[in-house]
Amino acid sequence: MWRFRGPRISPIRGWYHDGVVRIAIVEDDAECAQSIARCLDRFSSEHGVRIEYETFGDGAAIAEHYTPRYDIILLDIEMPDMDGITAARSIRRTDADVVIIFITNMAQYALQGYTVHARAYVLKPVNYYGLSLELQSAIEQIGRSRARTGRAVLLPDGGGTARVPLADIRYVESRRHNILVHTITGVLRFRSSMNGIEAMIDDPAFVRCNVSYLVNLAHVGGITEEREAVVGDDRVPISRQRYKEFMAALSAYYGGNR
Repeated sequence: MWRFRGPRISPIRGWYHDGVVRIAIVEDDAECAQSIARCLDRFSSEHGVRIEYETFGDGAAIAEHYTPRYDIILLDIEMPDMDGITAARSIRRTDADVVIIFITNMAQYALQGYTVHARAYVLKPVNYYGLSLELQSAIEQIGRSRARTGRAVLLPDGGGTARVPLADIRYVESRRHNILVHTITGVLRFRSSMNGIEAMIDDPAFVRCNVSYLVNLAHVGGITEEREAVVGDDRVPISRQRYKEFMAALSAYYGGNR
């Protein structure tokens, strides 16, 4: 049996998911929401950061059925149906990482913001320079966090969505139209295709060893005489057709990370 020793470093290509900063604008005043959107467009142009944003007219619109797909939420506090503080509390139950920046003309809400770990307040009317400073600081914070954990993907988990760092995924298995993502903490199971999950991960450290398995080379501990990849406590079969390609990728991976 071949065994591989030395550091196993999963490559980090960028701090955000796929080169995009995703921002939610939650504001019931359409004119104010448009002003914020213009600020984001200007910030993107001036700082060379790709930004995608989505607008919600009320706290309930984002809080209900929330999934953790945003990096930053620009959240108005005073809204008629669900206020920003209540919406933030709901969001925090499923997303501890998203950066929340409150947009308000009432500075007295600052103390309540600490209970939902809001990063900052931007006072109305929104000033581009004030907002840009907060955005730049927030993006740097996200960058430091992503650098510690590497890239992540959003995967179905029961009735919700889980953010899973690529470094935590050992291998992916396709079984009867289901995808099983084997991680260091357990297995996520959902309906999808191997081509779909492979495109989502899109990382050179993940290599097919046969039609039904996609392996994270960082977790390969060796190769058995039966042509199986040792991945944690599991043995993953390597097909005859893919053996040379897989071994070449494995050798290149470890050669580049020693």
